[in-house]
Amino acid sequence: MLPVFLKLVVITGCSGGGKSTLVAELKNRGYWTVPEPGRIIVKEALASGSDLTPWQRPIDFCAAIIQRGIADYQEKQALCASQESQYCFFDRCFLDAISYFQTLTRPDAHQYDHLISSMRFCPLVFMVPPWHDIYCQDEERKHSLTEAMVEYERLLAFYPQNGYQVVEVPKASVAERIDFILVKLKVMESRYEK
Repeated sequence: MLPVFLKLVVITGCSGGGKSTLVAELKNRGYWTVPEPGRIIVKEALASGSDLTPWQRPIDFCAAIIQRGIADYQEKQALCASQESQYCFFDRCFLDAISYFQTLTRPDAHQYDHLISSMRFCPLVFMVPPWHDIYCQDEERKHSLTEAMVEYERLLAFYPQNGYQVVEVPKASVAERIDFILVKLKVMESRYEK
């Protein structure tokens, strides 16, 4: 039986690179999934008239993502512990927010670092690269592709620095991208079980 943390799989990378589409299709295929917490928080803020958005209160927004991400992690960790081989795919996770928080010039910029080692995910982190052809801005994604690429580069460095192996998801159809991810997980699983 796989340890629980191996079943908690992060799909991250460049904003607008197709993460949410992949996670939605994985859900359609019967896998457990966790939607991107940042987009949920922005939707809730816009619907309620709150200013808890990345463009108005970035530090509070980041803290809210981390708190929601911790709750998502704990819930799915318990769920995966009850099943022998089911994966759960996260559309980003609180680690993305921690990587941003570390860049802030604040005395408490590393207050969440302990979570990096205490709440582990699958060692393979699937990273979608910048993809100009599908990138678009919307009500919840106001930043430019250039800004998204800066975030991507930060994450590309952050995950390996914290013991994760980044696996770049190829630019291909949704089905091909999902097959790629599932094959990589199957290989990891077989190596672990040896």
